[in-house]
Amino acid sequence: MVPKNAEWTCVPFSDAIKLDRLDSQAYRVNLNENYCIGAAAVPNGGYVGSCMLAAASAYLSERDQPDTLTAHFEYPARTSPGPAIVIIEDVKLGRSLLSTLHLTLWQGDGLRSQAPWITPSVSRRAVLAYATCANLRDFSGGISLPTGYESSPAAALPEPLPDFLALKTTSAGDGAWEEAELPPGSASGPLRSLRNWHFYLPCGDDPQTPGALDMWIRTASGERITQAALPYVVDSFPVNLHAYLAAPGLRELFLAPPSRKQRRKTSSDGKEEDRDEEGQVEARTSLWFPTVVMNLEVKKALPEGGVEWLAVRVTSKQIKDGRFDLEVQVRDTEGEMVALSHQVALIVSMERNTAQRASSTKASL
Repeated sequence: MVPKNAEWTCVPFSDAIKLDRLDSQAYRVNLNENYCIGAAAVPNGGYVGSCMLAAASAYLSERDQPDTLTAHFEYPARTSPGPAIVIIEDVKLGRSLLSTLHLTLWQGDGLRSQAPWITPSVSRRAVLAYATCANLRDFSGGISLPTGYESSPAAALPEPLPDFLALKTTSAGDGAWEEAELPPGSASGPLRSLRNWHFYLPCGDDPQTPGALDMWIRTASGERITQAALPYVVDSFPVNLHAYLAAPGLRELFLAPPSRKQRRKTSSDGKEEDRDEEGQVEARTSLWFPTVVMNLEVKKALPEGGVEWLAVRVTSKQIKDGRFDLEVQVRDTEGEMVALSHQVALIVSMERNTAQRASSTKASL
């Protein structure tokens, strides 16, 4: 667990996913506490996925298939900051285009300093994944056809395009986009992972498209966003995500933190009064949105050196009975599709995050 008085220090993403090769099909990674959510410090599911796919990339680099084309993640158990072992099994190794792998991330008791590296009867099987990999930079020559979606308004980047320099250099934004604020105390509190990003949302309280969140993102470390970061990208959202996904008439009921431009509200008798910002923040941070399943499809290879900005659109078809779906689109500044993701998540009390993990002599399935 992260101490309450711990100071937040920016850890570059490239450092947070570093691997040690143990043998031909096993890698060790140290899950970083600054990429965690909740007082119990549960690493962000997308960040953990990035660590696993970094192992897949290293494993297939000799076959010249370092890029993820698709990935499917299941999260049967909570992860925790600290050492983890990623075990890789071959499903199908392709000679040219595609190879498919099964990956398992193990933690807890029974991790060993020599092969087989884990103790299946004791160690915790926390994340399972299937990944299909290729070389996306050489993946060309096939048929390409424009789709009806690509010519529809939904495929366009949100307007207006930001003044990226203004967003980087001024706290007030550019008049159309402004940076999402984090609640006080998030440096050492339950939202540490969010500090790794700058999220820029449309100014004002109303989303551009009802039921959708459009945002531009860049890293807090100043690093460029690389291919390896895409799982983390599609699982990182501002604290008031739920307010954007809700139906317009229900948004105020979610008690989203107010924007910079709206610090006060007007009561029924016409008098201005302070909004209950502390209550809104407390209401949001009392909730935890653990990922159950996450799918990722990568549409294009980012430049070798990465990119500074990405546009992200998030939508949900239904939020009901404590579970919800998320569809995530990621595009570059030219509007080209970079990645798609579909997720299933829960909405539970943050107390579930802080509950003590049950000890067991059997591996989590």
